[in-house]
Amino acid sequence: MIARSLLRKIMERIGAQSGDTVLRVEFSDGSVYRNCPREEQSNVSIKFRTPRAEWHTLLFFYEGLFECFIEGDVDLEGDEPVATLARLGHAASAKSPTPIVQNPLNKLRLWAQEWRQGGSGRAQASRNADFHYSLPFALFEAMLGDTLGYSEALWTAETKTLNQAKFNNYEYICRKLRLEPGMAVLEVGAGWGYMAIYMAKRYGVDVTIHNPVRRQNDYMRERFRRHGLSEKIRLVEGDHRDIVLGGGRFDRFVSIGVQEHAGYRLKQYRLWAESIAAALKEGGIGVVSTTSWMARKMTGLLALKYIFPGGHVPSLPDTLSAFDRAGLMLVGVENLWPQYQRTMNEWRKNFARAWPEIRKTDPGVFTERFRRRWTMYLEATGEAFGHSLDLSHIVFAKGRRADYLPPLRRSPRTETEWIGGDREPECYP
Repeated sequence: MIARSLLRKIMERIGAQSGDTVLRVEFSDGSVYRNCPREEQSNVSIKFRTPRAEWHTLLFFYEGLFECFIEGDVDLEGDEPVATLARLGHAASAKSPTPIVQNPLNKLRLWAQEWRQGGSGRAQASRNADFHYSLPFALFEAMLGDTLGYSEALWTAETKTLNQAKFNNYEYICRKLRLEPGMAVLEVGAGWGYMAIYMAKRYGVDVTIHNPVRRQNDYMRERFRRHGLSEKIRLVEGDHRDIVLGGGRFDRFVSIGVQEHAGYRLKQYRLWAESIAAALKEGGIGVVSTTSWMARKMTGLLALKYIFPGGHVPSLPDTLSAFDRAGLMLVGVENLWPQYQRTMNEWRKNFARAWPEIRKTDPGVFTERFRRRWTMYLEATGEAFGHSLDLSHIVFAKGRRADYLPPLRRSPRTETEWIGGDREPECYP
């Protein structure tokens, strides 16, 4: 009774700030709260199945609510209910004269999660990567499109498909790298290898990959063989700490969506930057694409617990400071968060549409609980881009001389305009 009464008051505060969104909440005793007196269809609906779920939500608020959703003690219905509820929660907290305060227990739980799964040790870092990236291939194949690119895409007015948008982004990054035939390029965390194949085929460079996930590496080796690139692309099974063995012999460095696994501690920022600097030649150019925040803070509990153990969305200022101390000169930073938000939305739709077929491929892995936690991940991350999460392209050079960065072949304006159109990627590895 007490939990239900207090929880109802919180829901009333959220409902009062919902604008045109119709919120319906059904409690475990069958009682219902609606923020609209008319009997009309809800935009989002919450159903508490047990009193325990009400207590857990009251104690841990949105973390508790979504934990109960994942475990099946709460049902959420509507169009993107996780994203909608996150948006309503932000609005209620911002507009209320007495903001909803997070229970301090959540901070303790977050620190405990980081302590258990932080990736400062190699063994734990490897387990963290395997947890996510060694999932059955059918999931990523259905969700990510033909390129299997697990990062932002670049959408233009002419872009019609996810495949086209992914092609645009790879080409855009290659132009930022100023690639030339015969260059030695180091890529850290290549996913399923499309970027490496694209660089080798379109620009004639030699690529070395460092990637720690064995299942991905086995797939990439076969992919490179099919494309006749086994001699052009070398794959090393290891993480970013191993690239110092490159001995400063690489002309270019690229990493897309990997710094998020380098770690939360400032020491891990430093090791990330120093390893890049050690691998690059003097005057070498690099591009790091990473989600980012302006402040250094821990990634959310739900992401660490259910999706990316040991993960960390890096602070952009702290990243740039670490790069500077390592001798990596900043050339430019571009924020492309709307591009990633749209990409996440495409992944969400692909995941929902393909779920029946995904589940058939491995029912032991792809359970209802799995569907719920990945629905939470895709919707909540997409919403986070609209609230505070950024996507940064960081371009840098090793050393500081005016001639270290070759000029663009076109002006920056026409360079960007060239990207796009209705072309499909030139190769689907």
